[in-house]
Amino acid sequence: MLIIIPTDTCYWLAGELTGTDYAEIYRLKGRDFAKPLAILVRNYADMASYIDILSEQIEFLKKYPRPWSYLGKRSSQFKLPDFLDGDTYLRLSIRVAESCISADIRDQILYPLFLTSANFSGQNESKTLAEARESFPDIIGIDEGICDLPPSDIFYFDDSGEIEYMRKFS
Repeated sequence: MLIIIPTDTCYWLAGELTGTDYAEIYRLKGRDFAKPLAILVRNYADMASYIDILSEQIEFLKKYPRPWSYLGKRSSQFKLPDFLDGDTYLRLSIRVAESCISADIRDQILYPLFLTSANFSGQNESKTLAEARESFPDIIGIDEGICDLPPSDIFYFDDSGEIEYMRKFS
């Protein structure tokens, strides 16, 4: 079942890690299957279940001053669901609920979830539930007012431990 949830940056369309929810997100958004979805995990400790990440890198993420999405190399511990293409999901884009969703909302959600902005592909992000409902009127949503932070920086650590930005907002 899909749901619209508020994060620090915008409202997101989220679904369970099932083939049904995965396909429905792409269908509703008109999204290209070559563009992977992010995964939302409950907390920082859960990151290591999905990606290879060092404790120092987690500490860096905890202190990062802006919204972020981290691209981590998929962990060998994480059995990729059969419906996902292993080459497309060599790196997983991870967001952590502990850092981007209010405590009240975090406890209402089951994890992990697929996650993408609650707007049609190519359109502006939804900053309110009302905007998200314009695109997805039949999806249940959680209202938390206005999400007003700028879009997340997207980055990973290269083999030498240096940050490589895929997207950075100043």
